[in-house]
Amino acid sequence: MAHTTDIAVYQKLTEIADELDEMAAQGATLVGGAALMTASRNVRGMATVVYKHIMNAADERLDS
Repeated sequence: MAHTTDIAVYQKLTEIADELDEMAAQGATLVGGAALMTASRNVRGMATVVYKHIMNAADERLDS
C-alpha cells in the first residue's frame, strides 16, 4: 500500500479549497455559492490542522 505524506495531504486539501473558491467566484447561484464557500472553509480548516501537525512535528524534531 502506498504511503501518503502529511505534506501531500495538506497540498491536496489546499488545492481542493482553491478549486471550490474558483467555482464560487464563477457566478454560482446563491445557494450553490454558499455551499461552495462553506465546503471551502471546511476543507481549509482541515488543511490548517494538518499544517499545524506538520509544524509541531518539525518543532519536536528540532528540540530533540
